[in-house]
Order: sequence, then structure tokens, then C-alpha cells
Amino acid sequence: MYSQGETFYHLIDDEEYELHVLENFNMREKEFLIAEDFDGMKHVFSYDEETDEITLIEDKAEAFDIIAYWKEEYIGSDNIGDWDDDEYYDREDDYKNDDYYDNSDYDGYGDEEDYY
Repeated sequence: MYSQGETFYHLIDDEEYELHVLENFNMREKEFLIAEDFDGMKHVFSYDEETDEITLIEDKAEAFDIIAYWKEEYIGSDNIGDWDDDEYYDREDDYKNDDYYDNSDYDGYGDEEDYY
């Protein structure tokens, strides 16, 4: 199975495409691979562990459903890798730009030293 970021070549409609792996994931107890060509077209493959082969999903509706599931479950989520504990987003650590760059007391003098 190819890993995310890998490049491989595959024949699609008797034309060889260079494809870049976007994701490999499980859905309905099957393994799928989503790859993208240079034109930005996404292609969906199913992976068979027994034969160690990938097969292009040619049914456009099925491929669209798989891509939609992938986008919803993997891309659209707010999970930052804290397992099930997303308290990172609950913190109030606002960056106060005005406080950081408050130069109202700065007169500009005293920073320069006489080097002569």
C-alpha cells in the first residue's frame, strides 16, 4: 500500500498517469486510496490486502461518495491529534496585538550607545 505523499504510476483509460497519494483510509471495512494527478483530478482506488493490488473505482457515483466521506471525516474535522481531548480549543489564549506592540512609553532615546 502506498503512503501519504508517495508518487506512483497507474494506467487509466490506456494512459499512464503520475499520481500523488493524498490519503489512505478505511471505510466500511475496506481500504481505499485517494490520489491526485497533476491536473488536480482525484482518483479513488480500492486496496486488496490478499493480492497487494490497487484497483481504480470507475463508478463515478461511488468514487464521489468515497471522496465526500473522506472530506467530511478527515479534512473537515477539528481534531488536532489530542485523541478525544480537544481542550486546546477551549483555552482562552487570545493574542492581544495591541498589548504586544504598545509603544506609548517609548521615546526612542536611550537605546543608542555612544561608540566613540
